[in-house]
Amino acid sequence: MSLKEAVPIEPDKIPIPIYKHKTWVHITPKNETELSKILSNYGIHPLTIEDIMNPQSRIKKEQFPNYTYIIFRGLHFENNQIVAKNFNFIITRTTVITVVLDHRNTINDIIQEWNKNKELIEKGLEFIIHRIIDVETDHILPIVFRIEDQAEELESQVFNNDRRLDISMIFLMRGNLQLIKKVINQHIEILKEVETSKTDFITVESDAFFRDVRDHSYRILDITETVKEMISSALEVHLTISSRKSNEIITILTMMTAVLLPMSLITGLYGMNFKYIPLLEDQDGFFISLGFMTFVGLLMYTFFRVKRWF
Repeated sequence: MSLKEAVPIEPDKIPIPIYKHKTWVHITPKNETELSKILSNYGIHPLTIEDIMNPQSRIKKEQFPNYTYIIFRGLHFENNQIVAKNFNFIITRTTVITVVLDHRNTINDIIQEWNKNKELIEKGLEFIIHRIIDVETDHILPIVFRIEDQAEELESQVFNNDRRLDISMIFLMRGNLQLIKKVINQHIEILKEVETSKTDFITVESDAFFRDVRDHSYRILDITETVKEMISSALEVHLTISSRKSNEIITILTMMTAVLLPMSLITGLYGMNFKYIPLLEDQDGFFISLGFMTFVGLLMYTFFRVKRWF
């Protein structure tokens, strides 16, 4: 089929050859049986199909005799949570197959604007893969920036002693950044493998493009580490301030207890049921005892101040 007869393909359906015997097949299967039936003509290993249908499959690159299989993970930010979704790529000498378990705007946009993107298939099948992972990698950066904005707001609340501070958000952001860091590190390893392990399915001309994606990944990794340190510092400051406040409260209560203790002792002595107690029958005994208790309290207070215990 000639290039003129090529048309953009509908998502979730199998396309026909679109340029000089090179084909891009995009599939969103409903179940494993449907996927196995679709891929039956491509000699795809059953374990590959099993990995595709498992959304928890790890990021990896596997080499088979007749194709290369790559799992890449896209990240999305929804309700302060990172949602991870796998992209599955199967590339042969004449066909690149992309398989996802749900709708993806990245792939759909390439298909809908195929007239602008048709040069990808002309360069090589792996350039379809490059475009998808490049866009998905760039999508991770705004997620990191949104978490950075949250971290800056968190810092402001910590230093302003804002009562609206939600400490659980700190751990949520740290968890999100840890997930991003883990995924990016795995992507970097895969991109290194793609660059170093040459096959008939991936050309040398694509090296620079995959290196560019790797550079973007390193940049995201650096920013992620910076934001993570910012959050850790804010958490450390929050814990320090909280600990200091607790110590101040405990110090004040301890000093109050120490000052009141001799007063309680004097009161307890005069509460004993003995018939003869000094000043018990004195008409000014009550005021003398109050004055003595006040004197002892002031004496202890002065002692604590001299010692700089508070």
